[in-house]
Amino acid sequence: MKHSIHIGPLLRSMMRNKTRVLLLTVEIAVTVAVALNCSAMILQQLEVLRRDTGIAENELIGVEVRPWAADYQDFQYRQRIAREDLAAIRAMPGVRNATIINTFPLQGGGSSSLAGPLGSPREEWIRTPVYSADPQVFDTLGLEIVEGRGFRETDIPTEPGPYIANVVVTRDFADALFPEGNAIGQSIDTGGGEEYPDVIVGIVGHMFTPYGGGPMETRITFFPRLPSSTQRSQYLVRAEPGAVDQVYASLTQTFVNVEPRRAVALRTMDEIKAGGYIQNNLMVDIYTVVVLLLLFVTALGIFGITAYSVTQRTKQIGTRRALGAPKQAILHYFLAESTLVSLIGLGLGLIGAYGLNVLLVNHAGAPKLDPVLVLVGSLSLWMLGLLATWAPAQRASRLSPALATRTV
Repeated sequence: MKHSIHIGPLLRSMMRNKTRVLLLTVEIAVTVAVALNCSAMILQQLEVLRRDTGIAENELIGVEVRPWAADYQDFQYRQRIAREDLAAIRAMPGVRNATIINTFPLQGGGSSSLAGPLGSPREEWIRTPVYSADPQVFDTLGLEIVEGRGFRETDIPTEPGPYIANVVVTRDFADALFPEGNAIGQSIDTGGGEEYPDVIVGIVGHMFTPYGGGPMETRITFFPRLPSSTQRSQYLVRAEPGAVDQVYASLTQTFVNVEPRRAVALRTMDEIKAGGYIQNNLMVDIYTVVVLLLLFVTALGIFGITAYSVTQRTKQIGTRRALGAPKQAILHYFLAESTLVSLIGLGLGLIGAYGLNVLLVNHAGAPKLDPVLVLVGSLSLWMLGLLATWAPAQRASRLSPALATRTV
């Protein structure tokens, strides 16, 4: 005998338990609205974490040197030691290249400046992360010069203080400064005014560095310099593929051999990058915990209310079983009820999800909800509802008619 579920009686039964249905519907709706938006922001952060940085991350080692010798007060001494360091590093087995640089890429933040075409209004200037390094920085990082040239030794200033610099910029920054093209040879102002303009001599194809979000993260400027201070110098060493561990093990001694009066600390680019992306990883963890807690609480609520409903309907279930209803009919009834409540909750939740998303997009920089995410999320929540209903529904289907009637 075939037993089908009729929507009318099911709805009437639900209306007799308005409080239970209302609680479940609201719980599902809130979960849908919040979980979908949190999931969208998780995907946004993961996209940043997986973004192509344009540099040879897996081959790079960062070195931070902190001297204590009084000789480091002298600019020329620091410049000489920097050159000796670089020569010693480049002579090491397994090293492809090395550079001295003012701040590590991917560490998050660093040095930045406003810049614009020479003579342009300052309010139109564009912010750019700034790196100062020697001529080998582009090969060390794995960046390709796509137009113009890189740095030459003659570009490096020989004295401290302001100077007219030949700079290299990323393609994104060149296009932002000069949308009509022809950036090579153009003069820009980074704060030195007409007395110390900077001239774009080269363009690299692509580089990304985390800097709090926004287009500036790919609008980058390189200055020619051997950056060092009385307190700290930083180097990037690019190892040949497969030689990172070998180079890492020998680097400290190489620096000590050049100048022993300093402390040397090494970090892989993965370690440097972890610091720069700490906020992204933290947001992923927070949003994930929120989503999992919401799903757990919702599943627990569905399970608890369904189990209570089974207990309350013991006589009704027993009567249906006595009239010939098979176990499957009882099981299907509770699953159908769960599906109907879930659909109502999903409908309300989707309205709330899109409303919340509009607020988050306009005020928090959140991404718009992807239709695929909405579909997958809705199906997942529906399946969660069925799974949470399954155990108490199975218990209901196993009630015998005699046991059910004796409980009255």
